[in-house]
Amino acid sequence: MFLVGRWILRPLFHAVSGSRSAELFTLTVLLVSLAAGWTTAELGLSMAFGAFLAGMMLGETEFRHQVEAAIRPFRDVLLGLFFVGIGMLIDLRTMPDVWSEVLVGALVLMSVKIVLVAGLVRAAGIETVTAWQTGLLLAVGGEFGFALLAIALSSGALPDTTGQIALASVLLSIVLAPFLIRHNRVIAMRLAPVHDERSDEAPSATESSVAAALAGHVIICGYGRIGQSIANFLDEEAIPYVALDLDAARVREAHLAGEPVYYGDAAESAVLESVGIANARLLVISHQDLPAAFAILGVVRGLRPGLPVMVRATDESQVDKLRAAGAVEVVPETLEAALMITAHALLLLDVPLARVLRRMQEQRTSRYQLLREFVRGDGPSLDAEGPVAERVHPVVLTERSRAVGKRIGDLELPGVVVTALVRNGERQLDPPSGTRLEAGDVLVLFGPDADVWRNEDALLGR
Repeated sequence: MFLVGRWILRPLFHAVSGSRSAELFTLTVLLVSLAAGWTTAELGLSMAFGAFLAGMMLGETEFRHQVEAAIRPFRDVLLGLFFVGIGMLIDLRTMPDVWSEVLVGALVLMSVKIVLVAGLVRAAGIETVTAWQTGLLLAVGGEFGFALLAIALSSGALPDTTGQIALASVLLSIVLAPFLIRHNRVIAMRLAPVHDERSDEAPSATESSVAAALAGHVIICGYGRIGQSIANFLDEEAIPYVALDLDAARVREAHLAGEPVYYGDAAESAVLESVGIANARLLVISHQDLPAAFAILGVVRGLRPGLPVMVRATDESQVDKLRAAGAVEVVPETLEAALMITAHALLLLDVPLARVLRRMQEQRTSRYQLLREFVRGDGPSLDAEGPVAERVHPVVLTERSRAVGKRIGDLELPGVVVTALVRNGERQLDPPSGTRLEAGDVLVLFGPDADVWRNEDALLGR
């Protein structure tokens, strides 16, 4: 699998993609799938197993997204036929006699999968609630289980009665799937220990009492680079805000640094209510997850239709749909980047500043008309955020820390700067150099990764 995928399939698809023929690409995908199925059948295995291996090999290449798009019509049709065929294998006449075994089988299947998946996720260092949520979402049986059972029944490896119980158990677990998916967080909160060792590190929005203390604030959905940049400017203008993010590590560090960031899915109405959407002035969707943005807009439209919502978009392709979904303003970042570069170019060409500002405003008013008129080439479009070379990192000072008792101006911190000081829950930006540090203070450092970690060790005396 490894050798074929790396030395045969990747060069093959590079050659096919060079022809820029969608039909040839689709035919090549089908050829690879059928060839893999034929090979495993000749080796005494099933054709389905061969197609599974072909999918694994293609999934390791850079063409996996295009492959998925090419096979989607075939997948939908064949998946429908597959489930129809599975349904025809179930003998409803036997169900009254084996319903208790079916119920037990479904419960055992789901319980074992929940415990196994939650244990693996927890072992990877993810918090307990998320581990239980993952286990609940993956607890139900899938189509691959049906495929194995169909092969076992056709080959006589399972008795008919046992096969019927197994098929019905997997089917019952799928029937229960919507309930588990809809209520996974509520169930996970009941399964998780009352005192989760990570709960204080990644505070949940629904468990906080921020709604009562906020009014006229901004809600930021997504606390990545863009979200943090917005928050920094809001801080400078003394405008209150609260941010939501699903990266537990990021939430822990930001909250420890005194920033009002909470763990929560902004597409859930309870989460938005907990951060005071009823009293908010603005909601900003700053992440790049387009389906999540539409889901958030739908929730906001139901909770508070008049709330202004600003959405970040990669380009102009979804601007109209986002506005139709309820967004007041959509900012396509590629066009804004082009607009800023154009502004700097005009200034370097001695165009008066007032005229440049007027032209920029005209373009925003006309929805970037000039920037949307461009010739599309054949090259790829790379609009994703690049790697972050610098970071913000909070350092908690203990009684044993070397920095305790010293003034900030007396600290030797090569390569980094102190951007904030958190003391007794209050965050002070650009603290005075004469401030004497105390145990329990949190110093927020900014600089390159290596310098941040080196200075943290020096501050703590490690």
